[in-house]
Amino acid sequence: MENKNVASFVRIVEFNNFTKAAESLGYSQAAVTAQIKSLETELGVPLFDRVGKKIFLTQAGRTFLPYAIDMLKAEEAARNSVGPSEEPEGELIICSASSYASEVLPEILLECMRLHPKIRITVKVSDYLEDNMRKLARGEIDFLLCMDEKNAFPDFVTFAERPEPVIFVTHPQNPVLKKKRRTLRDIITGDFIVTDREIGYSRLLEKELQRQGMALAPAMELGSVNAIINLLLMGYGISYLPEYAVRKRLEEGTLVRVDVRDTGIEMYSFFLCSRDRWIDPAMQAFIDVVNRPLNP
Repeated sequence: MENKNVASFVRIVEFNNFTKAAESLGYSQAAVTAQIKSLETELGVPLFDRVGKKIFLTQAGRTFLPYAIDMLKAEEAARNSVGPSEEPEGELIICSASSYASEVLPEILLECMRLHPKIRITVKVSDYLEDNMRKLARGEIDFLLCMDEKNAFPDFVTFAERPEPVIFVTHPQNPVLKKKRRTLRDIITGDFIVTDREIGYSRLLEKELQRQGMALAPAMELGSVNAIINLLLMGYGISYLPEYAVRKRLEEGTLVRVDVRDTGIEMYSFFLCSRDRWIDPAMQAFIDVVNRPLNP
């Protein structure tokens, strides 16, 4: 069984598309089609059902997929065991939440480029989790960087999971800071600003408020964390944001943390990838970089 045929099969599953799989492997679509026919002939079963322009894995295809991924992993391990591994190369597509992309991801990208200069990385920025998850499942992106509850996505592979404090923050002159004991109800009334509620931490805040018998009715709901920060700097409002997004402002003293007694929300950042993906050398190199401790 030729591994190039197996690799084509796995890539077609990842992209759910023959043309995109062929492009990613550097083959023509005709060559990939021929490889799949050869593999199906060798196995004696069809691996794909074709309905119009859409393709679906057959039951045999679903059964064969984990074995195909294991074969590719074994080939890579065998190659590395008998000699120095080649510098990984290829192209990775990463999707990230906007605030993380601007504040934390650059350090990871620089380290990856320093260690693996032959890997090309494209970063797509989006805060819309459901759309991002669909793209990840379809193989349109290799990794998704997001924030949510711990173990929120059991159907995907999760790595580099780290706690990410999300805090209430405001301008130093906000009158709410004069109160010695502040509750969630004190914070969410009046000039409270939230990010789009499709974003994980706003969604979880709304969930916590509902648990406590309160409704989230913000004065503003904005899709841009930077826009919210600028409003806070101009003296308007209180918001609920990842600490990393406002850390520099907190250190400068231009924004301050608002301590609240009864939140109980724990958030984590992490990378996701599909369980059905073959982790090629470029992807593994990126995973290794991400799993290294970041500089404080």
